[in-house]
Amino acid sequence: MNYYYAHTGHKGNLDALRRGVAYAKKETNNANQTKILVNDFRAGLVARELGFDDVTTIETIYDIDLVLELGESIIIDSTEDLPLSFKKYCDNFKVSIISFGKTKPLYNETIIDISKKENLLIDDIYKKEYKKIKRVLFFGGDSDYTKSILAQKEFFKDLKADLLLGHYFFVDYEKELKDFFVNLYESEDYQELITTSSEIVTTSLQCAVEAKTAGSNVVFITTGKPNPSISDLLENLNISVLYEYDLSKLADLLSKNI
Repeated sequence: MNYYYAHTGHKGNLDALRRGVAYAKKETNNANQTKILVNDFRAGLVARELGFDDVTTIETIYDIDLVLELGESIIIDSTEDLPLSFKKYCDNFKVSIISFGKTKPLYNETIIDISKKENLLIDDIYKKEYKKIKRVLFFGGDSDYTKSILAQKEFFKDLKADLLLGHYFFVDYEKELKDFFVNLYESEDYQELITTSSEIVTTSLQCAVEAKTAGSNVVFITTGKPNPSISDLLENLNISVLYEYDLSKLADLLSKNI
């Protein structure tokens, strides 16, 4: 049995889960049975929306060894600190770690550097050709715990974009946002909207990669400078980066991508 551990939670995003689904689908198609491990029930539902059913919920990275049997394989895609027993994990299981940039293994684990194009984990659904609908779609990630979108309401009001809601958004948060966007779409429409929107602006790296693969014009917004490996990946994929909420700069970036 192969496992993919995707760290999830209501204060974060589901980038790891989307990578896990891409990996699990590919391995299952190759007759390698794969199970995805997540940290919350909602993430399991999203995995099913994305087309993969074999999902198990565990508390944290510390519980991986309660699920695996000796000699089985696990890919760990998490921002959590590695457990003190990580060496035991590596001794008992075939361990791989998802990384952005060069990371040396601590023991005998394999490092999968997904800042390299050849290692990207992208669902095949985004690799097909789709007829695009002319619209600017903003996806601010799966959660907005600090209500950062609302803090930039004047920017979004002038942008006249559609908003794809996040899976972990607060109840009734959309009521606070509806006046600043042309249309609001439910989180369940993620795949359809990412594959059919002509322009996509996002704070999610995985969304940016998937949207670019699907043929959209993409701008990635970040509040800080990405690490050099991620910057190189964005440049190699021709994904523009916006470092501040400046509408004129965004318009220039979108036009350059056309």
